[in-house]
Amino acid sequence: MQAVIRIALLASLGLILGGCAFSGGGREPSPLVPGRGTVVDTARSQIGVPYRSAGQSPDTGFDCSGFVQWVYARHGVRLPRRTDDQLRVGRPVSKADLRPGDLVFFMPSAKSSSLHVGIFDGHGGFIHSPSPGGRVREDTLMAPYWRTSYYAANRVLSP
Repeated sequence: MQAVIRIALLASLGLILGGCAFSGGGREPSPLVPGRGTVVDTARSQIGVPYRSAGQSPDTGFDCSGFVQWVYARHGVRLPRRTDDQLRVGRPVSKADLRPGDLVFFMPSAKSSSLHVGIFDGHGGFIHSPSPGGRVREDTLMAPYWRTSYYAANRVLSP
């Protein structure tokens, strides 16, 4: 009888302590598999890939709209190739209502008719493929350049 009680206590203790190991605190994140996780996870997985004009692949490099198109394709969403056309997809959202994965658009110069696009990270920043000589990176929307050239945002995926 005492052996049964001892086994039951040890089993209970094992379950209690084992539960702590799976609480999520301090756990290492699992490796990212494209197409799983969030759009932001997939975008971050490409940080460091070089910019390439008309690029649309991590193997050869990305331009801004090619990057966004590639990221969303990993999640089963087909977006148009051109930034101007990506602006028309989804529904507009205000800067105050941005959520992770929303597309953010910038007009780098008042004289320019070209737009730049990135993916909002949910923490005041965005991930994008910036310009020739650059690499996919994360920047803050509050940086003076991006704050003054912010143009619009839209939500492609429903939360």
